[in-house]
Amino acid sequence: MAFIISLFLFFSCSPDSDTPVPDTEEESAQNNKPLALNISIPPGGNSWVVNDIEENSSIISDAGIHNWTNEANIIRTYFKVYATGILNVGLNAKAPTGASTLKVTIGSQSREITISNTNYKNIEVGTFDIAETGYHYIEIECTSKSSNYIADINDVLIGGPATSSDVTYVKDEFYWGRRGPSVHLSYQLPQGKDILWFYNEITVPQGQDVIGSYFMANGFGQGYFGMQVNSETERRVLFSVWSPYDTQNPDEIPEDYKIILLGSGEGVTIGEFGNEGSGGQSYKVFDWQAGTKYKFLLKGEPAPNNSTDYTAYFYAPETGEWKLIASFRRPYTSTYLTNFHSFLENFNTTTGFISRKGEYTNQWVYDTGGQWHELTQARFTADATARKGNRLDYAGGASGNTFFMKNCGFFSDNTTIDTNHSRTGNGSAPNIDFSQLEVPSLPEEPVYLDKAAWSVIDFSSEATSGEGSNGLASLVLDDDAATYWHSCWSGCDQTYSYPHHITIDLGSSSTVDGIHFIQRDGSRKVKDIEILVSADNSNWQSLGDYVLAETAASQHIDLPQSATFRYLKVVMKSAHDGAGFAAMAEIGGYVRN
Repeated sequence: MAFIISLFLFFSCSPDSDTPVPDTEEESAQNNKPLALNISIPPGGNSWVVNDIEENSSIISDAGIHNWTNEANIIRTYFKVYATGILNVGLNAKAPTGASTLKVTIGSQSREITISNTNYKNIEVGTFDIAETGYHYIEIECTSKSSNYIADINDVLIGGPATSSDVTYVKDEFYWGRRGPSVHLSYQLPQGKDILWFYNEITVPQGQDVIGSYFMANGFGQGYFGMQVNSETERRVLFSVWSPYDTQNPDEIPEDYKIILLGSGEGVTIGEFGNEGSGGQSYKVFDWQAGTKYKFLLKGEPAPNNSTDYTAYFYAPETGEWKLIASFRRPYTSTYLTNFHSFLENFNTTTGFISRKGEYTNQWVYDTGGQWHELTQARFTADATARKGNRLDYAGGASGNTFFMKNCGFFSDNTTIDTNHSRTGNGSAPNIDFSQLEVPSLPEEPVYLDKAAWSVIDFSSEATSGEGSNGLASLVLDDDAATYWHSCWSGCDQTYSYPHHITIDLGSSSTVDGIHFIQRDGSRKVKDIEILVSADNSNWQSLGDYVLAETAASQHIDLPQSATFRYLKVVMKSAHDGAGFAAMAEIGGYVRN
């Protein structure tokens, strides 16, 4: 009888065998069942140190999160889900030199785990409730550590109901994924017109001027023209023209395919570019400001010998007039302006988690018949990073009389790629007197000063060993670009970091129109410099701050006006590679007759 009662109770309390009731994620944890962690998100393409972007390059790499020693670092890993519910979270990690306690947060929910294993293994963090679809981030901080080193993380692991529909994250090509998607607007042109001038305006809203942003205004079939945020202290107006020769290395361009400089404006640096095509490049360091409208004007017309001349002008309310940036001649090309577009891109991988936006207003073109035409139709597109689904944080279109573009920052609402958009026309053509614009012309060829009597009388440091026959400061005066000075980097007492300086005695008082530089043909190229002069090596006058290009070609820094002095000091303030070392092949002076 007892057996029958027990059997009755068993069937009364058991679920129907055809409709099993699964454990909830919480019950799974309570029952010591492993969490489903079937998706591995690689930090190399999806994680950032968000409270100190300078630490990203040393902590986040394609291999994951490594070299993590600073407890102040906040690391976030981004992903997008299309379902709500429970999200399981784990880490494939180790603490190679001692135990560390990590705080893991999603939204307002946090969990703490202690990592003490010295070999990689999957470690469960716990479950989190995801109430909304879209982009989310998993935030990781260190709350305590028993050694200097915190942890190594190969992958951030997720699973559970919130991942049941799909999950978007950067799966490959981490460099481009960390930069984020680039977005473009292609403008519809009037039919049957040869376009001589292209006019555009850009306003970057307050707070949207993120380091690494290129707000490109006047794109055309053979180049681009816009403004950049290059660092905390530097902004540029940039104008480039591609060579018709297909290469990523400007040194490989045959002479007859090179972009020819026809002239440049005051304070504009001329050089070359590579890696995304190659050609001629110009830029003016200019401290443009968010919230201010800037104007861009580009001319393109056929020139002799089957070539085309492109000339760029920039208008800032701070100066109140159009300023020439540069004029380039492109060989093997005979055309007026074509393929008008704008784009917004991020060229700095450390800021790919921060959103930025540009407002593009009042586009006009001027034809060879002397008529202005307003451009009010544009097509929104995006790059391969967006099209393949690695990053979906992109948007663009029209709002009233303004086109806009937005990218990066992991916002959830995006714009459909390959859609057409219309802005409201303003109806008021630009008021530009073309005859008043500066006509491009090349400066007279420099005449270099004889350095036979020059000598280096002071320097911050020099490498007396480790550079073979190079390294000494005196080598910047030997008229040999193959030899170079290098700052101290081993076995010496002087500082290894910026600023560096070299002081030169010209031997007698000389009048100089500019300073000539040749960077070392290799690493440690100098970026920001200050030029100072003196009559007595005691009282110094600054002739201004300048930026050297990242090239081993000759560079000429025209002084604001001719200067007469005996002593020259070059203070080097930063490097293109961000390291603390510096090198220079030659420093000289010149006059223009």
